[in-house]
Amino acid sequence: MPLPFIIAGVAIAAGAYGVKKGVDAKDDYDTADSYNKKAKKIYNDAQEKLETKREVTNSLLEHLGKLKVYIYEETLSDFDDIFSKIKNIDFENNLARDLLNNVDEQDILDIKNTVLEMQEVLGGGIAALGSGALAGFGALGGIGMLASASTGTAIASLSGAAATNATLAWLGGGALSAGGFGMAGGMAVLGGIVAGPVLAVGGMMMASKAEEAKHTAYANYDKAKAGVAQIDSAYVVLDGIHRRVEEFIEILEPLDKTLEDYIDELEDIVDKSIDWRTYTQREKETVMATASIAKTVKNLCDAPIIDENGEVTRKSKRVLKKVKKITEKIRELQ
Repeated sequence: MPLPFIIAGVAIAAGAYGVKKGVDAKDDYDTADSYNKKAKKIYNDAQEKLETKREVTNSLLEHLGKLKVYIYEETLSDFDDIFSKIKNIDFENNLARDLLNNVDEQDILDIKNTVLEMQEVLGGGIAALGSGALAGFGALGGIGMLASASTGTAIASLSGAAATNATLAWLGGGALSAGGFGMAGGMAVLGGIVAGPVLAVGGMMMASKAEEAKHTAYANYDKAKAGVAQIDSAYVVLDGIHRRVEEFIEILEPLDKTLEDYIDELEDIVDKSIDWRTYTQREKETVMATASIAKTVKNLCDAPIIDENGEVTRKSKRVLKKVKKITEKIRELQ
């Protein structure tokens, strides 16, 4: 074969090979681009889902905090004002023992002391409390926590128990510099990881790098899936907190309304007489039932939902169970 044709054939083959390599490189980069986009999407979607749940849960905690403040400041304060007027109460012959929940003098004193503490804390009104303080109060309970808060207090800057609660700091959305944890910290707190996957995206548009970029993209996708699994675990923990807060609100709001109705009856009784010995059986039952409901409401308000590790407390579950039984008895009395 003449030499020119051999050279031409080699050139054509080389050109064809070059074209194939170029096509293969383009396919590899297209694949890499597709998997990188998938990796980013599934991870970002999971992050967004967790962030939405965080915002909703934090808002619910603030709502619960406001509800508790109202109950201490208004409902229990009214109860204390009226009940404290009654003289010669026979706590030994406690009718509430059979009706609802046993009440003694210490229970009444505890309510009075809590009301006084709340009045001291709220000297400047509820507006003096930041949303973070309210959310912390909703999650932890306890007037002492509120006493450490000041105007505009964020969860991340609370003192005492709240300051060491990483979950509360994350729920409040605090920056890392302020003691918050951000998204990665939320997963560290709730799901056991420190940070999200580092996705390697990019690379030179060269055939020699195309296959490497494709395999890197596959690795990115695997990292993203692993990260999503961890985010999902964090979501499950957060959802548990969210549902427990909802349970508290759903039972506390109607129970507070019931207590207010009983307080109205109690006031009518006290307006006629402040001497327990003059009360009818029905009036004595109303007095003790009101005190029992007030004790139940206080116990529910005091119960912490989140412990120092950021987990839903077993105590909150036990308290809810007891309160639900008591509310069933209340319905039977009405």
